[in-house]
Amino acid sequence: MNVMTTDTLADDDQPPVQAKAKTPLLPDASLLWAVFRRRLWLFLAVAALVTAGIAAWTLQKTPIYAAAATVLIEPQQANVVDNVRAVNAPISGDAAAIETEVQILSSAGLAGRVADALNLQRYPEFGGGAGAMIAEQDRGGGPGMHPLARAVQSKVRINRIGLSYLIGITAESSNRFLAAQIANEYARQYIAQQAEAKNSEVSSVSSELQKRLKDMEGKVLAADRAVQQYKIANNLMSSQGSTLAEQEVSNLGGQIAGARAELASANARLSAARTQLSRGGGGADVGAALGSGTVSGLRQREADTTQRLADLTTRYGDRHPDVQRARQELVDVRAQLQREIDRIISSLSAEQQAAASRLASLSGSQSAAKGSLASNNAAAVGLLELERKADAVRSIYQSFLNRSKETMSQEGLERADARIDSLSRVPLLPFTPNVPLAIAFALVFAPIAGLGAIAVAEYLDGKVSTKQDVEHKLRVRYIGAIPQLESTLDKSRVAEAPADYLLEHPASAFAEAFRSLRTATLLKGRVVPRTVAITSALPREGKSTTSICLARTFVGAGSRTVLVDCDIRRRSTSQEFMPDNWSGLLDFLAGTKPLQEALFKDPYSDLYILGSTVAPSFSRDLFADRPIEDVLAELHQHFEVVVLDTAPVLAIAETRTIAAAADSVVMLARWRSTSMKAADAAVEMLLGAHAKLRGVALNLVDIRRYASTGYQDVYSYHKKFKGYYQN
Repeated sequence: MNVMTTDTLADDDQPPVQAKAKTPLLPDASLLWAVFRRRLWLFLAVAALVTAGIAAWTLQKTPIYAAAATVLIEPQQANVVDNVRAVNAPISGDAAAIETEVQILSSAGLAGRVADALNLQRYPEFGGGAGAMIAEQDRGGGPGMHPLARAVQSKVRINRIGLSYLIGITAESSNRFLAAQIANEYARQYIAQQAEAKNSEVSSVSSELQKRLKDMEGKVLAADRAVQQYKIANNLMSSQGSTLAEQEVSNLGGQIAGARAELASANARLSAARTQLSRGGGGADVGAALGSGTVSGLRQREADTTQRLADLTTRYGDRHPDVQRARQELVDVRAQLQREIDRIISSLSAEQQAAASRLASLSGSQSAAKGSLASNNAAAVGLLELERKADAVRSIYQSFLNRSKETMSQEGLERADARIDSLSRVPLLPFTPNVPLAIAFALVFAPIAGLGAIAVAEYLDGKVSTKQDVEHKLRVRYIGAIPQLESTLDKSRVAEAPADYLLEHPASAFAEAFRSLRTATLLKGRVVPRTVAITSALPREGKSTTSICLARTFVGAGSRTVLVDCDIRRRSTSQEFMPDNWSGLLDFLAGTKPLQEALFKDPYSDLYILGSTVAPSFSRDLFADRPIEDVLAELHQHFEVVVLDTAPVLAIAETRTIAAAADSVVMLARWRSTSMKAADAAVEMLLGAHAKLRGVALNLVDIRRYASTGYQDVYSYHKKFKGYYQN
């Protein structure tokens, strides 16, 4: 890009040095509004196109209705039968379990159940009738799949609602009643399928348990039979919890203990009796004798006899017969008593012998029983093993029996782990095309598309259009804008050429634009430049018309002015004023005519024109024979201002030489037509030739457009001061 230096401007008019403006955080709203107003028709066209496209899509779209039903998953559901373990475990309620139910709802099997329940094959959109809407390949499925499963699945959306236990079922159809039926039937079939699956599982488990019970019952009987046979074979029959051998040993033990006690008692009585006899007691004080009734009677008789003997002796003396008889009786009694005591002692000895003999017999029987018990204990190890196996089989059998009873109690009573939360109503408005949404979409995206088109147009627009383009992109002075004549007249038609309109309407907005341009060309101190060159980057940018109008403006300001047509190839200025075959400029440069004869005077003003309507016969530069500086020096002797109408800078190299000789150079850029790159290249060439570039002016501006040259230019406010002009 270009950078303005002291060489780019007139020597005596340097621009003030300004501090670099701080870049604002947000773009200028006025600038955005100006861009929008400039591109208003583009915005409206794109917005209308988007709106029309949305409307066309909405109108040609087949109405599709959406109906929604919801089912509620119930993870913790009470058993129908209390205190009975359920065959089917309830849903856990975690995210994975809920997602599993969503997949079940989305399955082809459930879709097939719905298709059968609603007889969907009779509807055209499911392949029924002549107007089938589903391709044959979409109706088919894999092996075992319902032929309409895929078609139904394509019409239904299943989704979990947030993090809740609710699952939404949304069915879509061109028939609003059918959409509601499909959504509701999906919910019903899901509940029914889950209940059926649970009851089927209970029946299956119950049947399997019955088979296992029969098998286990046979195993229990076989185990019990093996135990009994083993007991019989090994003499391990028992009563009251113990074997017969154990009972015999136990009984013998008790009898032996009694026999031993009895023998000890007999030994004690016999030993005491013998001890008393050894002491000479005669056995009268033996305990057994003392306890005998016979002994007691004899002792009483002995006592009575003794007493009677004593009485008779005292009364009759020893020799009395009664005394003798009494004494003999006493002897007999005592003999009987002794015989009785001897008999008792003999009985004690017999009892002792009998007790000892019984103890010995019992001990022998016990030894035999213990030998049999030892043999039984060895066989009992095998019996315990058989009993453990029988108990294990019996325990398993009992578990199966209990579980079978629990399972049979649940048959036909299983409920689904879900319920219908809400059924769908028949939708009134179609889901798609959603007309309100389409309108909202158009209201939102049509302006966005329009603004996007404006942004793209601005980005791709490489034309010089505004004051900001000149100052920020070309980096040269902006010296004004020249309006298109028609744009200053509102709806009035133009009957004359712009140069003529300038003379006939000196108070018009068009004439004021050239007075502003003339003011912009003034040097420092308001000194009128002696030579002003008008150029442009490309042809057909209005240089000749601008040169004529500017020259007439100088004349109107009282300056003696000459307009030189330096564009000898096009000769637009010369053809505007001079007759055919006028070769004044060529003759003057060749030296065949003096300046006064080469000039042509404007019949409508005091402007003089130096030009030629005849093309040169040579191909070299116009000022090859006579340097431009010499020509200007001679012109300055007769005129105060020399206006040079030059050829385009990019087209003719000589233009740079001519511009370098001028006191002030005005470069024109056709509004919204001149390429930014071309203008930039032209400025570069002028600066490279050390031309005194006064600035760039925008030409042929349609000032009717809002902010046509930028919101900072005077034409942004032309409607406010249009009353000052007489157009």
